[in-house]
Amino acid sequence: MELSSQKSHKLPLALALLALILLGAGSLYLTWHNLRQMHQTVFEHMLLSARSIARGLDIQLVEGARLMRPPGRHNRRMPQELLPDARELFQEMVAEGDLLYIALYGPDHKPLLVVEQDEGDHTVYTPPPGLFNMITSMRESSTPVMIKGKAALLYGTVGQPILQRLYGHQKHRRGFMPPPEQETYLLLGLSAEKHLRQFNQYRRAALLQTSYIFLAGLVLWLLAVAYFQRREQGKKLTRLERFQANLLDNMPDGLLTLSPQGAILAANGSAHKLLQSPQDGVLVSKNWNDFSYESLQKFKRGNVVWEHVRLGEKNLELIFFPYIESMEEKRNMVIIRDRTDIAGLEEDLYEARRLASIGSLAAGVAHEIRNPLSSLRGFAQLFADKFKDEQPYGTYATTMLTEADRLNRVVTDLLYLSKPHELNPEHLDLRELCDSMQTLLGFDLEHKGTRLQTELNTDRVYADPDGIRQVMLNLLVNSLDAVADKTGKISIFAEKTEHGVWISVCDNGPGMPEDIRKHALEPFFTDKPKGTGLGLAIVNTIMRGHNGRVTISAPELDGPQEIHFDGTCVKLFFPEPRNEGSE
Repeated sequence: MELSSQKSHKLPLALALLALILLGAGSLYLTWHNLRQMHQTVFEHMLLSARSIARGLDIQLVEGARLMRPPGRHNRRMPQELLPDARELFQEMVAEGDLLYIALYGPDHKPLLVVEQDEGDHTVYTPPPGLFNMITSMRESSTPVMIKGKAALLYGTVGQPILQRLYGHQKHRRGFMPPPEQETYLLLGLSAEKHLRQFNQYRRAALLQTSYIFLAGLVLWLLAVAYFQRREQGKKLTRLERFQANLLDNMPDGLLTLSPQGAILAANGSAHKLLQSPQDGVLVSKNWNDFSYESLQKFKRGNVVWEHVRLGEKNLELIFFPYIESMEEKRNMVIIRDRTDIAGLEEDLYEARRLASIGSLAAGVAHEIRNPLSSLRGFAQLFADKFKDEQPYGTYATTMLTEADRLNRVVTDLLYLSKPHELNPEHLDLRELCDSMQTLLGFDLEHKGTRLQTELNTDRVYADPDGIRQVMLNLLVNSLDAVADKTGKISIFAEKTEHGVWISVCDNGPGMPEDIRKHALEPFFTDKPKGTGLGLAIVNTIMRGHNGRVTISAPELDGPQEIHFDGTCVKLFFPEPRNEGSE
C-alpha cells in the first residue's frame, strides 16, 4: 500500500548539495591561492640564491681584476692569466649542480667567457633578446628559461666597472677605468629542477588534500541523501505498520494466524468478538481445533477452503488459505466473517418467497371459496330464520351461519396475506390506541375476568393506523385466548430507543414452548384446536411492511418493571422514519 509523504526532504538535500558545491569551490580556490603563493615563494627563493651566487662571483672576479698588473708594474698578473682562473672558478660552480650556465658578456653583448654544465654538447645557449637592455635599465633581470631541456632561472646583473680589465681596454685618462657607458654583464642559469620537484610535491599534496576534502564532502552528501531516504522509508514503514495495525484491529472481519498444528499465533479484535473471547490474549493461547460448532459446511477451491459454521447465535463464514513466511515456516490464515445478518436476510428472502407462493395459492383458493360461500351463508341465514323455533334444526342452521362467518374471516385473512394493503405510516398517539383496544375488547375482557394494564414510557409511535390496530387486535385476542378465566392478566409496554419504539404485549398464560416459538410466525401453523395459523403470520407481514420485526419470548425480562409472568411476550419494533436522503 502506498502512503503519501507528509514532508518533503528536497530542501535539506538541496542545501546539502549547495554546501558541497561551496565546499568544493572554496577548497579549489584555497588550493589555487596556496599554489600561487608557493610558486611565488619558490621563485623568490631561486632569485635570492641567484643574487647571492652572482654577488659572490662578482666579488671574486673583482678581486682577480684588481690583481692585474698595470703598465710598468711587474708584480701583477695579466688579463690573459686571469681568464683561465675565472673559467676554472665557473666550472667549479657549475660542477656543484645548482648552476647550469655562467657567462660573462662585454659591452658589445658578446660573450667573453661561457661555461655550461653539459659542455659535450657543441650548442651554446643564447640568452633571449632584449635581456641586456632590461639589465641595463633595471641593473638586474630574471626570467624562467629552458637551458638544454632543463628548467632554469636565468639571472643577469651588471658587473662592476673594474671587470673591464678582463677585456684589455686601452688606457683611460684616469687609469684603467672603462668609460661609464660601457658595462659588463654576468649571467647565471640557476637550475630549477630541485625547486620544481619540491613545488610539484607540494602541489600534488595540495591537490590530494583538496580531492580528499571534496570526496569526503561528496561522501557526506551521499550519506545525507541515504539517511534522509532511509528515514523517509522508516517513517513510511512506521506509518504503514500503524495503518495496517489499526486497519486489522478495526476491520469487521476476524483474522487469525495458525501454526501447522492449529495453535493460534495472532488474532485481531474482531476475531475476539466473533469467537466470543475477551481481548486479553486468551485466544492466542488456544488451539483452533478446540472450538466446536453446531453445524459445518465445507467447500474447497484450490488452496482456499470455505466453511460455514454456527457458533452460538452467530452464523460464521471461515476462509482458510496458506501463509508462507519462509520455506521453513508455513502457516495458515483464517478470515472470519459474521454472516448472521446475511443469514437472516436469506431466511427472510426464503420466507418471502414461501409466503409469495402461499399467497398466490391462497388468493386463488379464496377467490374460488368466497363466491359459493356467499350462497351457502345466504341459505344458512334463511334456514336459521325459518327453523329458529324448531329444534334441533334451528341450532343446526345457527351453527352453519357461525361457521360460514368464521370461514369468511379465514378467506379475508388469506386475501390480506396474499396481497397486503399499502401502508401509510404516521405519528400516532399510543394512549389513544390502547384506549381504543380497551373499548373494543371491553366486553370480552369483562366476560373472561381478565385485566388489561398499560405501562407506556413513550406516547408516540410511527406506524400505519389500520395496520397497528390489526396487529394489536390479533395479539390481544391471542393473549385473551391463552389466559385463564378470572386470573388472566395482559400488559402492554412501550419504550423508546435510539432507533425506534418497542411495543410489547405480554400475558400470564401457559406460555409458548421453544419448538412452537420457532414456527409461530409461519402461515397455517397453530397449536390451537380451532386456530387457523394466520394471526401471527399477518402480524409478521404487517411488521415487515413497517421495516420492523417481531420477536416472541418468555416475558421474565420484558417490561420496564420487574413483572414476572409464566406466559408469552410478543415484542414489536417500529423504526423511526428515515430522513430524506438517508440510507
